Amino acid sequence: MRFDADARARLRRMLLDRGQVLATLLAEVLGGKDRARAVEALGLHARPGMRPEEILRAALDHVEALRRMVEAGDDGYGRCHVCGADLGLAAMLEVPWADACRAHAGLAR
Repeated sequence: MRFDADARARLRRMLLDRGQVLATLLAEVLGGKDRARAVEALGLHARPGMRPEEILRAALDHVEALRRMVEAGDDGYGRCHVCGADLGLAAMLEVPWADACRAHAGLAR
């Protein structure tokens, strides 16, 4: 893996924290609270017509998949899912759930 043990531990923690935020919002939405603005504020990508709970579940699944990659030492973590470009440690520490380079950032998986 391109990231040393300390960087992987930090990235893992950041992904766990993001997952906690998403899971809390999902629980609130499922509990009947209107959290559409909170979901929108997170800047999550969604297909037209997706409900907030669908958006949150997809985001939570994405973060969980990335966390598993970090824990497995998968070299795919920190690379663009389209072209394979290395996103770099600085970018991953900024947004550890990123999976696309600037050129492909708008393309959904």
